[in-house]
Amino acid sequence: EMRMDCVDRAVSWLFQVIGEYIARYPGYFVIVPLLVAACLATGLQRMIYVDDPEYLFSPVNGRSHDERKIVEALFPQNTSRNFDIGRQTKPEKFGRLIVVTKDESNLLRREIWDEIMLLDSIIKNMTVTWDDDVWRYEQICARDGPLCYPNDLLDFYPIIDEIENGSFKLEYPLRIDRARQKVYFTGALMGGIVPDGNGYIKSAKAMALFYYLDTSSRKANLRSQAWEYAFLDLMETLQLEHLRMAWFTSRSLAEELEKNTTTVTPFFSITVVIMLLFTVSTCVMSDAVRSKPWLGILGCISAGVSVIAGFGLVIYMGLEFIGINMAAPFLMLGIGMDDTFVLLAAWRRTDPRKPVVERMGETYREAAVSITITSLTNFISFCIGAITPFPSVKIFCIYTAVAVLFTYLYQITFFGGCMALSGYAEEKNLHGLLCFPTMPKSQAKGRSWLFRLLCTGGTNPDDPDNPMDNKEHAMMTFFRDTWGGMLSYPPTKALVILLFLVYLGIGLWGCTQVKEGLERYKLAMDTSYARDFFNTDDMYFRQFPLRIHVVMNKTMDYWDPEVYNKLVHIIEDFENSSFVQNSALTECWFREFHKQAKQGPLKGYFAQFDLTDQHDYIQGLRFMLRFAPFSTFEKDIKFNANFTAIEASRCIIQATNITDANLEKDMVLDLRRIADTYPDQKITVFHTLFVFFDQFILVRETSIQSIGVAAAVMMIIALIFIPSVSCALWVAFSICSIEIGVIGYMTLWNVNLDSISMINLIMCIGFSVDYSAHISYAYLSSDGLTANDKMKCALHSLGMPIFQGSLSTILGIIILAFAPSYIFLTFFKTVFLVILFGALHGILLLPVLLSLSESFCRKQKKAILTHPFFIPPHPNGCKTPPPVILTADSYGQLSKDVKRKLSGEPTTDSVVWQPPGSLPANDSSSELLRNMTSYGATLKGDRDNPGYQVDEGDESGDVVPSRLSPHCWPPTVNPEERCLHRRHSSNDMKAPAPMRLTKQYSVPS
Repeated sequence: EMRMDCVDRAVSWLFQVIGEYIARYPGYFVIVPLLVAACLATGLQRMIYVDDPEYLFSPVNGRSHDERKIVEALFPQNTSRNFDIGRQTKPEKFGRLIVVTKDESNLLRREIWDEIMLLDSIIKNMTVTWDDDVWRYEQICARDGPLCYPNDLLDFYPIIDEIENGSFKLEYPLRIDRARQKVYFTGALMGGIVPDGNGYIKSAKAMALFYYLDTSSRKANLRSQAWEYAFLDLMETLQLEHLRMAWFTSRSLAEELEKNTTTVTPFFSITVVIMLLFTVSTCVMSDAVRSKPWLGILGCISAGVSVIAGFGLVIYMGLEFIGINMAAPFLMLGIGMDDTFVLLAAWRRTDPRKPVVERMGETYREAAVSITITSLTNFISFCIGAITPFPSVKIFCIYTAVAVLFTYLYQITFFGGCMALSGYAEEKNLHGLLCFPTMPKSQAKGRSWLFRLLCTGGTNPDDPDNPMDNKEHAMMTFFRDTWGGMLSYPPTKALVILLFLVYLGIGLWGCTQVKEGLERYKLAMDTSYARDFFNTDDMYFRQFPLRIHVVMNKTMDYWDPEVYNKLVHIIEDFENSSFVQNSALTECWFREFHKQAKQGPLKGYFAQFDLTDQHDYIQGLRFMLRFAPFSTFEKDIKFNANFTAIEASRCIIQATNITDANLEKDMVLDLRRIADTYPDQKITVFHTLFVFFDQFILVRETSIQSIGVAAAVMMIIALIFIPSVSCALWVAFSICSIEIGVIGYMTLWNVNLDSISMINLIMCIGFSVDYSAHISYAYLSSDGLTANDKMKCALHSLGMPIFQGSLSTILGIIILAFAPSYIFLTFFKTVFLVILFGALHGILLLPVLLSLSESFCRKQKKAILTHPFFIPPHPNGCKTPPPVILTADSYGQLSKDVKRKLSGEPTTDSVVWQPPGSLPANDSSSELLRNMTSYGATLKGDRDNPGYQVDEGDESGDVVPSRLSPHCWPPTVNPEERCLHRRHSSNDMKAPAPMRLTKQYSVPS
């Protein structure tokens, strides 16, 4: 095994020094961090809240941003004079209504249209007070010429009786009214249409009404915004007899994002209460002195204070604040408590008889690498997320990365100072909760059971090794003996591997089912009017959803037949796309111009022009643009300054049957593919929603890049801090496995791959390292002599902290499961999955894999026997047994018991042992110390004292004592038994491997 432990040793030494320093001056480390947090918290008053969904959820490098700039430069739209709903280049202020009959029946009826007209009148006559003036819709509406942009379908109100009785029929999807010189797009303005098979509408269930507003100046924009708020208030209260209404405004999505934040804020207090109850309950022991309930509470406070300090610093740096950031405190509570539990577990494994300074040094030396790895990986994963092109992801990751950094620093400083103070209280045998002097359990045998339960603990200075006062934590013992013992059996290992393969197979299948895109309705609250609008819109108005610009940004000779034919061919290519309706719904000025010149009502007039001549072509075109309905084409042609050439032009095509985010993404990709096949014509395709659709296109690529980079960095960090190539590779394997599981299972849990889930997947890379790194480092640091012994040691050290940390993180975010918001529900689902899978990898799969890999590849370890306390082997010419070693400072009570054994008196475990008189004195001494070592470890449950190495033939990992010959070594053994070789682990006095006796130790006579 290649070992590269220079970083491990350096970090451990550094943190030992830090721990000792904190123990000497704990007050400074408690007070100074609180003062720093108080100063940084003042930054919260400078918060700049951003809720623009287009800015937050569209990639900054999206192609649509450039496309919009091109279209707006060539064909600017002014809402005060030339507004056209099909030619929008950016979101405007508006109120939009979808009306449906309450019984979802046909609305082409007189009583229904009477109510529709009443509704229209109420909206238009609604007043809003702004800038000390009263305004109505007609005064602030978007205009096409002198009139407000109309709701065209209302033109048919005078003949609704004829439409109802069938004497007048509306064409579908387009009606051309030559008398009015107007085109009605019935397919887009009505929904739930049932055609009669002859191109006419038989019935319709929904109608769309639009009320667009003027935004041509800053004042007009603010005035229109006030009208939107009044419109929303009106819709909330308006009730009609026959109609059900769904409504929406340009501010609706932004308001929904803000509601996402405000609705989840009250949950934070509930989460804090849950976390406090959990941490206090898991930090309590039957030993009232060693119980640490206050440290559990202070761990929560440390996490909360660090979030406030981190957020304040980022706000001082000028970064905007977004609603998604409110998920960070829930996450930080989990991360902070994870570090708290690791530090507490390390503290509990120190010798309580040592001074606090030394215990703090040992605690930090043992826990430093684990919490540094997890904090560093979490920090770097969020830093990688901060370089993504999605502003929402970037802002959240910056805030959370800084919060992770502060959480780590405050755990080391503030919580470390609190732990040192708690250590001094423990040293004085003070009650862990109430801080009064406490009686050891060994001295309270005559007191009531309630007193012994609640008011006793600590050690007796006169008898510090009394087993009654030195009981291990029950959960730590469970993970070593019960859980670790269960995982030691080969059938259990086989079952774990089988379950893992099933888990991985389902995860991989789920990965093939991934859906991409953040659909609009998911940004709205579950019970909001916006969600109802999106659902209604998706139900009735998805057949003809988008009017798409096709812009030719180049000066061309449109009068040249070859150029004209080429342009017609290009438009036909777009119309042949499966996402585009046929030519009947295309608006293309040059095709219409040629059609009118050949067979339209202006054919006679065009006969005087040579349309292959530049001058005549432009003159004839400008003449046609004077007449309705062709005048609308003036918005699609950009002439040069003197009207001698056409610098750019635009056609409008109709998207069809775009029913979900995946189809929206595929449509944009297909249209751009067609545009890119004609580079000479400089074609641009655009719609205002393409800015959102770019997210669907880039989210997979960005996610793969971010996750790949993050995973690679995590593996490098693991290799640096875990000085074992095989352990680092298993950590890397766990990262990949957990990420596959999260992606696959979140897909099966109805979570799309979008900018929200991408935040979580990047975050999951950091979280997936946490428990794997903990258990791998503990396994590597173990002095166990067999793979199973090392596995049990690792589970003893970190099984409980992993259990506590994972459960605390889940409890920290479980309240988000009840938030009526897709954003926070997605956070809950993905974090729940990564913590669940991470914990199962850490305490179930990885221990098995580590033990199996070492069992297959292990080498015989050589003992380094330099311990000062050992009895030399018997010099009788037989094979010599290894020296028996004993740590001099660990067996006060045991020494007394050995003396009792020699005299035949009962020992503390009521065992009387008398060595055979025929045994030579030297052998008798050797046997006594061998027995004392076994006896002491068993008596105290002290698995960290001198241990045993099993012969290579023993695959079970159990220690089986030999039948010792009184004169020779090694003795003859039964086939079922194995030789024991006692050894000391290393020169630095580290404890050897744990031991488990399976047979009664005996000395033959």
